[in-house]
Amino acid sequence: MRTTRNICALALAAVLAACVAAPTKPSPTVSTAPALARDALKVCAGMGVSNAPQTSRNGQIINFDPTTVVAGAKLMRTPVRGCLSSGFGPRRGGAGRMHKGVDLFTRTPSKIYAGGAGVVERIDTQRGYGRTILIRHNAHVKTRYAHLSAYARGLAHGDKVRRGDLIGYTGESGNATAVHLHYEVLVDGRPRNPMTVGR
Repeated sequence: MRTTRNICALALAAVLAACVAAPTKPSPTVSTAPALARDALKVCAGMGVSNAPQTSRNGQIINFDPTTVVAGAKLMRTPVRGCLSSGFGPRRGGAGRMHKGVDLFTRTPSKIYAGGAGVVERIDTQRGYGRTILIRHNAHVKTRYAHLSAYARGLAHGDKVRRGDLIGYTGESGNATAVHLHYEVLVDGRPRNPMTVGR
């Protein structure tokens, strides 16, 4: 009886030791991007967003869906945790009257996630946009991420990314006056409203 208990105790100790020593890897099917699970987005309070979508009394965007499918590409509408500081389309003030994406204000540099699975087509500094990433999701759909403070370590042109992968951090590079992400969805080269495209 004592021998059996000793053997069981030794076996249990070996299993526990193996668990402690085993490297922990995140499941490839689980995304860490908060936007995937988020079902609400608010317009930034006190910013006077001239082209804001319709909101409830507390500033929450009505009928907001966190994900969409655009020409076969599944995308996040908001690949960063923040509030909407500028909507898509004509606006008063800002850089140009026609805003080709949405601005998501984060106050301090925050993680930006790939809006969908694809290939990094460009990662460089562009006039006005500052540090920018362009991801090609398929033959028709691309997403652009602008005004970054930094790129994710090791990210390079030609890299494959999954939806929810960390690609960079919000900032105010280029023509920007606050830390935020400028996010565009391009379909056949034309900008579409990230809040409504795919509906």
